[in-house]
Amino acid sequence: MATLKQLKIFIAVAEYKKMSEAAKKLYISQPTVSQVISELENEYHAQLFERGSRELKITSSGILLLHKAREIVAIHDQLEQSMKDIQSLRPLRIGATLTIGNTLMGSFVESLIQKHPDIDVTVFVDNTKIIEHRMINNELDLALVEGIIVRQEILTEPVIEDSLCLICGKKHPFAKKPSITMEDLRHQNFILREKGSGTRAIFENIMMTHHVPYITKWECSSRSSIVDAVRHNLGLGILSRRCVTEYVENGDIIVCPLEDVSMQRYFYLCRNQCSAITSQMQDFIDLVKSADCAG
Repeated sequence: MATLKQLKIFIAVAEYKKMSEAAKKLYISQPTVSQVISELENEYHAQLFERGSRELKITSSGILLLHKAREIVAIHDQLEQSMKDIQSLRPLRIGATLTIGNTLMGSFVESLIQKHPDIDVTVFVDNTKIIEHRMINNELDLALVEGIIVRQEILTEPVIEDSLCLICGKKHPFAKKPSITMEDLRHQNFILREKGSGTRAIFENIMMTHHVPYITKWECSSRSSIVDAVRHNLGLGILSRRCVTEYVENGDIIVCPLEDVSMQRYFYLCRNQCSAITSQMQDFIDLVKSADCAG
């Protein structure tokens, strides 16, 4: 019977596709990782990985074991946490992508604590790709993301409407135009969010769909840096309308009306289907679904 330690090592190898990388992440030696994989293959009389020149490819038997291993690890982690927190605060680990972390998460957590002071909330903010990775590894209980989750193990539900907008500086040629067409954006300089963000993915999809080439002059994860670069006329920007309201009201930047292009989207509530819904998770879910978050 596989041990919990063996299953965690196997999951890491499946995730990182290299034994050396899994060993590095787990702070153990590569021979130890290799030995564990061999022991599991002998235990279950099945090849779990195909050894390629650059990375390991998981087999159908490996995929089956991976699903079950994640369920077992998730159940064990919940048991450990439950036993530690008997007669104490209810822990809740929430992930949020940057737009949500910048505009909504503070008020959500404040409201949650006011209604349920026994909930101990920890928040982790990063882009969609990183949040997804942490959920797969049971490092988060719930998440609110602006991008598309691709892993089938993560259940998603649209809960909050949002919209992106095109912004420019006051001295940009677009500042005085009553409307902007997609053709106007051809070969324009852009200040963009980093790869892996939901905002960036939506922008790239729009430009690709309309076959409009553009120039990435600047990319970063900070909305204030993007706004500052746009304000200094270094390029156009794409951000959630929630993120730019105060800058527009202060006259720092201008929102450019974009013709015939919808930039509406949703924020998604996410959870790992391998994990049971705890009472504190349900309390947060109820709060988000009942919130008035008109953007």
